[in-house]
Formats: sequence, structure tokens, C-alpha cells
Amino acid sequence: MENKAELEYLLTLIDEAERVISSDPLAEDSGAFSYGFKEETVKSSDFHTSAVSCHECDGYLSRTVFPRPILKKNARVMFVMAKPDGQLMLEGQRIADFRKWWHDSLLLQEGEWALTSLIKCPVAEFSDGMADKCRGYLKDEMEEYTPSALILLGLDVARYMLRSAAPIEKFMKHRFLINHIPAFVSPSLDEYAAAPSLRRAIWENFLFIRDALSLDKRPL
Repeated sequence: MENKAELEYLLTLIDEAERVISSDPLAEDSGAFSYGFKEETVKSSDFHTSAVSCHECDGYLSRTVFPRPILKKNARVMFVMAKPDGQLMLEGQRIADFRKWWHDSLLLQEGEWALTSLIKCPVAEFSDGMADKCRGYLKDEMEEYTPSALILLGLDVARYMLRSAAPIEKFMKHRFLINHIPAFVSPSLDEYAAAPSLRRAIWENFLFIRDALSLDKRPL
């Protein structure tokens, strides 16, 4: 098996099987194990290692490689998607589209933004139940990487994080606080593409966020 992440996942399953065989399914005696490799150059935080090994819901069945977030210390903005596209946070052309979208709208430069997701596994559908299992990981990411602001991408994330069933328009052009971090809401890339009637409202929302983050004075 060439993919190290797949091998790590397989070894974690073997550990779980050994605990079941030894009548210790809760790991009360044997403990939980995770595997790393000396040639691995990326250091994972404890919360990320825990997320890789998480089997709290059926979401783990949909992953073969754990989708890594794009995290940067003290980023101006941490974007929070609903869930990864697949084996990557954003796949193919979509990551390039994402970079250009936020560069053009908020004038953010590389290194000023981070990207993560509320649900950590590439599941077919968003659900509050899965989000409940994953929310602690997002909280840990926020505490470790200390972004200056959050931008919640899409209606699912906004409704879950803000505990409101309002339509997307009601969230825009407002400032919220999540764990003492200023938070804003924007439609996701897909919602933006699917809602041409909201383009003006979305652009006004961009200007609101740009002003709130003191990015409005940057040259276009």
C-alpha cells in the first residue's frame, strides 16, 4: 500500500480489531494507538490525529485518505466549509476558483486565509448529527490557529453554528461572535453559482466583510 494515510488508517483498524478480540472494545486497558512514519514531514496536532482516528459516526466509512484542512497560524480569516469535497478539502479546479474568489472579493493574499470544514469526513450529505460529533475538532482548530475572523461558508454551516433556521440572506451583512472570534456568513461557491438573483446582495456582503476586517483600503 503506497499511500501512507491509507496505511495509517488500516493499522488503526487493526488496533481496534485487536481490542475487540481481547474483550477490551473501549480501550480501557490497552489504550488507543495511532501510527506515524519517520519520513512524514507534516506534523499533525493532537486534535488532527484524533480526527483521523475518529469512528464516532458512519462518516469515517466514506474516507480512504483523511482530507487535510489548509491551516495557517494567525490567519486573517478562517473559512469554514460544511464538509470536504472528497479526499481533499476542495478538489481539482475548485481550489483555484476558491483562491481567486476571495482574492477578488476580499482582497486577501496568500498566507492570510485558512480553510477547514465543520464535518471532517467527505460524507454525501451534511447532517447536524455528524456536525455534533465534529464540532469539537473545529473548536480546537480555532484555539490553536487563532484566526482574526471566521467566514462560515454556506447555509448549512451558518444555521448549525448560529443556531438559526433563517435563510442565507438574513445572515449576510451581520457580524456574529463564535468563541469570542468575529464571524461572518457567505454563500458557498456552489450556492453563489446557483443563485444569480442574489449576486448583488452577495457583493454587498463582500463589501461589508471587507470593511469589517479593515481590508477596504487595499488597492484593487
